[in-house]
Amino acid sequence: MTNREATNQFKTAKPPADKLADRKARFAAFVTEAARKNAWVTSVSGAELVTFDALPASTLPADLRERGFEVTDEGWGERILATGITEHVPLTEGSTAVRTVTHAGIVKVQRWTFEMP
Repeated sequence: MTNREATNQFKTAKPPADKLADRKARFAAFVTEAARKNAWVTSVSGAELVTFDALPASTLPADLRERGFEVTDEGWGERILATGITEHVPLTEGSTAVRTVTHAGIVKVQRWTFEMP
């Protein structure tokens, strides 16, 4: 895939005339995709170097590579998520039926970067 084809991955229906506005529009499309794939964008809108955190099971880094982006692993970090801890609590003492309860907690994430053309 060429760099031009990779750029088209985050194109808006009617691209703005100004280069920064165009990059911000593609950036916004990427933020939406990242949220669907267990990832959080941490760079400023319109930045050429996009940084994001992803859960280890996220497919986003591999998906970006398949589309021609050069994605770089920047190491590990942590995030606090509203559903970071999952517990299975018995409904009654001695029961095998359980209720799943989630709590806020700290989870490991992998940090990634790539250039937004």
